Amino acid sequence: MSQSSAEEQVGLSPTDRLRLDYQQTTDLLRTLTDVRFKLLALVPTLSGAAVVFTGRPTAPVQLLALGGLGLAATLGVLFYDLRNSEIYDYAIRRAQRIENELGISLQGDGTPGGLFSERPSGTIRLFGITADRDRGLALVYSAALGGWTYLVVWGALRAAHVGHARVVGAAVGLIAGLFVLAELARIHSRPTPR
Repeated sequence: MSQSSAEEQVGLSPTDRLRLDYQQTTDLLRTLTDVRFKLLALVPTLSGAAVVFTGRPTAPVQLLALGGLGLAATLGVLFYDLRNSEIYDYAIRRAQRIENELGISLQGDGTPGGLFSERPSGTIRLFGITADRDRGLALVYSAALGGWTYLVVWGALRAAHVGHARVVGAAVGLIAGLFVLAELARIHSRPTPR
């Protein structure tokens, strides 16, 4: 906490401190959501454009350079986003506790509630699969990383003059994408600490 924030809180009642904490927590959630939205718009767009751009005959070094750069950058963004997911989940739990402490209730019966405590249960299903934030992220990142892997493998095999380099690169990219999807599903299947 900064010195100015500490000085501001000296004259605040416990309820006012909770309200300030709640405001800061909701601001953090808003920021994390905004960052995620921008990343989710950028990652698939750049990945798709790169695969389309290299769809015509391209020098192996260009495939390797573009694919390697994209693969490294997307992995970096994924690591960053996974950490942000942890912080986001923590902030949600914190906001729920603050709502409980403040006695916020929109339910009309006086039981504690609020924007974060009364969140929908997440039971929407698409093709028999529960639709949630983690599955959406897993699909986006696995597709992007699969695409970058395709370019890297295609470029490496083409540089080595291996036959059917593009087809093999596509197969390896697909396998890499499925591996990333499975790994992200494994990570997100762990119970969230309360």
